[in-house]
Amino acid sequence: MTRISISALTMALLIRRSDAVCSGDINLGATCDLASLEAAIAGSDCTVAQLFPDGDAATAIQELCEYVAPTQFVEIQGTYQLDKRAMNGGGDVKDGENTFEIDVARLKRFVGNDMDNKLIAWPEYAQREAYNPDNGYGDNGYMTNFNIDPDAEKGSCQMNTVMCCFIESHNDNFVDNTDVCRHDLENSPQTNHIKSGAWSVFSGDEPAHCTGFTWKDGDVSDTYKGNTLFYASLYQTAEKGYMSNVPGAPMCACVEQMPIVTKADCVTSTGSGLSYKFSVDAATGEVNASASVTMTYGDCGENDLSAQVKSLHAGTNIATDIDEHLVGDGNCDVSNEAYLNDVQLLIPNDTNELQDLHGVEYEGREWKQLFGEGIYFLLPDYDAEAADAEMRADLEACMVPLGRYCMILRKCVSCTVDSHKEIAYQRLTPFNEFQEGISTATTMDIPNLFMNQWRKPNNDMHEDFELYSSVSDALADKNAWERFDYNTNSNKYGFPRNSGPTNSVYNQWNSYKTGGGHANHHGFYIEVPPTASA
Repeated sequence: MTRISISALTMALLIRRSDAVCSGDINLGATCDLASLEAAIAGSDCTVAQLFPDGDAATAIQELCEYVAPTQFVEIQGTYQLDKRAMNGGGDVKDGENTFEIDVARLKRFVGNDMDNKLIAWPEYAQREAYNPDNGYGDNGYMTNFNIDPDAEKGSCQMNTVMCCFIESHNDNFVDNTDVCRHDLENSPQTNHIKSGAWSVFSGDEPAHCTGFTWKDGDVSDTYKGNTLFYASLYQTAEKGYMSNVPGAPMCACVEQMPIVTKADCVTSTGSGLSYKFSVDAATGEVNASASVTMTYGDCGENDLSAQVKSLHAGTNIATDIDEHLVGDGNCDVSNEAYLNDVQLLIPNDTNELQDLHGVEYEGREWKQLFGEGIYFLLPDYDAEAADAEMRADLEACMVPLGRYCMILRKCVSCTVDSHKEIAYQRLTPFNEFQEGISTATTMDIPNLFMNQWRKPNNDMHEDFELYSSVSDALADKNAWERFDYNTNSNKYGFPRNSGPTNSVYNQWNSYKTGGGHANHHGFYIEVPPTASA
């Protein structure tokens, strides 16, 4: 029998081979996949079929490469609970009965013996394999602090950036390098167990040390992001004594879950001589895998997380969205004032005066409100299917009298760009059938599409719809928007993401689940057909 050996994760794959032609070490080089294995055994008597005679060799090799060759993150401390508690600011180091040196002894052994020559995998856990898919976190085993699944409804690490914020040290070496502005507690419900409606604003005088890192998919920074995570988090605890979390927030998590701060230091890691090896035990039939590497750790070039994100992700939404999380030296008061006025509280002024169109004739048409936020607050039917059915019926009501779908209008008095204060959406093609949640190639939840998860499937500009900056432009079919944008690396931003008339326009999107944009006071309306309003 040939079996893949895996201790930290319960992902063992049992397979068989019929003979002992394949034995000893097989060196794959710097990449680990089926092609590398085929190249490594070319010209020998050993074949892939002999190594994996039960079929699906590609899956078996993938699991060896992903879960066996690297050091699993959980192996460093030993259990999922220890990792989870540590990343949330607790655990034995903070709350245990033993001395600090006893509690960090295992971490220090890893630092001394393995950190510089091990490839560390991104943290996945068997305990999350059933929970995550059942609760909207995707088909994976990621800790919610570090969920990098792009298709997870609640996946949060869409900016490819992680930050750790410590507020004390066991040693007398604590460096206060940032001001904590605020934290929306609903951004980290798995840490504080609060789903919505709670927030904290800080004075900025509280000591805090924040550091983080970023990576680009497919880049060398992606290969070693597990190592960089260890260096930014548990290494800081073991070597510097840094610990504890900003109240209500994780100690370490994807930046979307972390508090808003002025700045953060930046760390990185890189490896040389990365090499993968399969080892076949002829006596037991066990196929194992390992990886060797020489690691180097240090600060980013400018030791500035914001600058590193903007450099690595130049030209993407990530490069601009980071300003919502790292607001810059001295900007806590300005950022908090805008947050409180636009999101939590309301100071009336000329830009947020209610302009309700429900039941009113505007641009020669009567309008019905669908939903809205802030001073336009209105939620759709609590039952997602019923809400979708009602919106579909409203859209189709214009087909007979007008020969088109009814127009949707977003009125946004808090938007800071004139082109986005009024946006008309004219549908051109039928919608996919209903399925609650995120849109797919075959299904769609129409209210959710506009409210929270603006996606491209069955919603392609110029093919499925057009956008205009006024109702009159939409009726005349002129000045249609040219720049479209969707959630490609994020699933939490609603209409119209960063779409614009000619170029990308940032932070004018709405979201009923997360803060950060400027569309905090807006209402969605739909045109009422003449026959219905007569």
